[in-house]
Amino acid sequence: MQNEPISRRAAMRTAVIRTTGGALLARSLAAAPPFWERKAPQDWSPDEITQLLNHSPWARETNLDFEASEGGHLENLPTGAPPQPGEHVPRPEAQAGSMQRAPVVVRWESAQPIRDALQLPLLHTFAGRYVIGVSNIPVEAMTHHRAGHPDAPLSDETMLTELEGAATLETQGRDPAGTGLVRRVPGSQNNYLFGFDKDLLPLTGKEKEVLFVLHTARVSVKAKFEPKAMVYHGRFSV
Repeated sequence: MQNEPISRRAAMRTAVIRTTGGALLARSLAAAPPFWERKAPQDWSPDEITQLLNHSPWARETNLDFEASEGGHLENLPTGAPPQPGEHVPRPEAQAGSMQRAPVVVRWESAQPIRDALQLPLLHTFAGRYVIGVSNIPVEAMTHHRAGHPDAPLSDETMLTELEGAATLETQGRDPAGTGLVRRVPGSQNNYLFGFDKDLLPLTGKEKEVLFVLHTARVSVKAKFEPKAMVYHGRFSV
């Protein structure tokens, strides 16, 4: 009978140790740094690159709202698909004037981890700027005649001018910064780059969030980024 309390205490200690050990292991796994902090870019797998480019602190998949044109097809990539310039999946015809929604990827193209993933330099015209890319904008959303404006011009220059005056970067307590430069990604019909002068909105990484907003008569999209998570090799990277 004297051994029973001792055995019971030993069992309780074992249970506590196991529980504590499991909790510590779970905490350790949860705190494990992301692959871009643990591995060199050349060692990233295709799946890891896709994750970084589409679902990471520098890339947000969100919805773009746009007005359908008469007889127009809604064209966009399926949710979760990595951006492929010029690739479209046709959707059913939409009623003219109706508001449609399509998934797009908003990405901080000037951030070093994105450049390392793409293995491509930024266009030199974007030097000294934050660069936000919006990928997979349905071609239909940017080329149709707006309701009530049947004679509206649809040239590339007109579309880029329209986008230049409609995109902002915002953070709490600061004036929004407007974009001063918009370009279509070379070789793409549905990917655009928005350049913002860094001097207009200096970012330190201590901001709670940064909001990208694009709103025109044709399209509307918003994406939130958390600067505290945008850390690459120990440094804030945008």
